[in-house]
Amino acid sequence: MFSSKNDRIEKVDKILTNEAFEELQVDFADINLAIESGDHFEVHYHGPEDKQPVVIQNEKQLRLKQPETDRKNGKFWQKGLFKIEVVTSSDVGKVKITVPKDHQLREAYIGLASGDTRIQDVNLDELEFSSASGDLKIDRLKVAKLSLSIVSGDAKLDQLKVDSGNADLTSGSFLLKNSQITKSLAVTTVSGDNLIENVEVDQCYLTTLSGDNTIFRGKATHAQIGKETNGSHLKMSAVSGDNIVK
Repeated sequence: MFSSKNDRIEKVDKILTNEAFEELQVDFADINLAIESGDHFEVHYHGPEDKQPVVIQNEKQLRLKQPETDRKNGKFWQKGLFKIEVVTSSDVGKVKITVPKDHQLREAYIGLASGDTRIQDVNLDELEFSSASGDLKIDRLKVAKLSLSIVSGDAKLDQLKVDSGNADLTSGSFLLKNSQITKSLAVTTVSGDNLIENVEVDQCYLTTLSGDNTIFRGKATHAQIGKETNGSHLKMSAVSGDNIVK
């Protein structure tokens, strides 16, 4: 018989704050996160009551921190030494942060141990994102400085306009399409592929230890990709995987 770890845990659905902010700091253990544009400021949480983030707001900074708890997600079945755990969507907390469409945030520092993140139609001066386990999806983001660090998970970026930045992935693939790089972007993956499609950039530099470098459907070595110019640059490096530019 399955037993629930959440039998006594109430589910909540509430607005945590609707105060304006210029800087955002997020520290989550296992909550899914969405940041998107709207017509007002709002932080909305849906999920287990004991995982409801603590809101710390002073002057123009908003900090969201998940409280510490020993409880794990899901239900379990156990007989003797054998144990099976099942995690359902209702066991995972979800936070949606809404920012007015014409508002530009100065800084956003996002740190997740486990959970997926979606950022859509937001303007930022600086975004620093780190995740131990979980996927990142970005759609229509304008940012001056970008820093991504993902241990286990994929990064999918669409309609990104970035001045400069870096993306470091350990186990996962990187996808960038329909985007613009005005200065430089460096992408590094240990185990996974890098795919660039329909991106405005002046020069590409591709290197891999175990895999292929492909640009415009042709195989290329590092020396064939181009010489240094004064324009924008994209550098992709993979240890075990392919670098593909279409």
